[in-house]
Amino acid sequence: MYARLLVLRTGLRHFQRWSEQQAKAAGLTPAQHQLLLAIRGHTDPRGPTVGEVADYLLLRHHSVVGLIDRADEAGLVQRSRDAMDQRVVRLHLTDEGAERLEGLSAQHLEELERLATQLPWEGLGPVQATHGFSGPAPSKAAVRHVDVVNVYEAPEPGSAVRVLVDRLWPRGLPRSGASFDQWMKDVAPSADLRKWYGHRSGRFPEFSERYRAELAQPSARECVGELRHLAEDAGLLLLTATKDLALSHAIVLNEVIMGE
Repeated sequence: MYARLLVLRTGLRHFQRWSEQQAKAAGLTPAQHQLLLAIRGHTDPRGPTVGEVADYLLLRHHSVVGLIDRADEAGLVQRSRDAMDQRVVRLHLTDEGAERLEGLSAQHLEELERLATQLPWEGLGPVQATHGFSGPAPSKAAVRHVDVVNVYEAPEPGSAVRVLVDRLWPRGLPRSGASFDQWMKDVAPSADLRKWYGHRSGRFPEFSERYRAELAQPSARECVGELRHLAEDAGLLLLTATKDLALSHAIVLNEVIMGE
């Protein structure tokens, strides 16, 4: 059973990597490809709402809004007001977005037909959890890349998503034109923990344990899940203003995302 699960999971990972490469060849990021598919695959002819797309992509609302904004600027999607309720925004593909998705979808269907004859889909029944394990641990193989970078460093070329994970805005950094994609301050240590720690090296081991306990709380756990999703999709850079990265909370967060 475990050998078959390994073959299946490995095959799915290869398919995901292949899918990402096809999306990039079509001029899309993997996240944009998922967005176009979520919009086109929605069964309501009026188009999905932002909230419905967030559910499809397992992302929070503000993250999806940013993704939609970039796709809108690229001419891939457009927004419209619901005819029955002007407060509701619906999403649709532009002709350009629909054309790119159509070509990708044909390629993906062909690849799935090929994989259907190779992967052990049948006969994999439910497995009982043991030793008190209550949920799937994150797979290091599934996380493409996570790194910690000082927010003041000039960004290097690459497709990795850049996320600021400090609770406070970096001192001296202008609000406009910031060189990162998201600011996820809810995943940072609490004010009390940050003040107690004070970046004193002797307290780092205990700080790490306390911070991990905070990350296990529901609100922070949701943020960690979103960061892991970003890491799996395009790679992830955790940005912090901390000078000594080795003593930064971002190092601990990196380990949690990687399942360490």
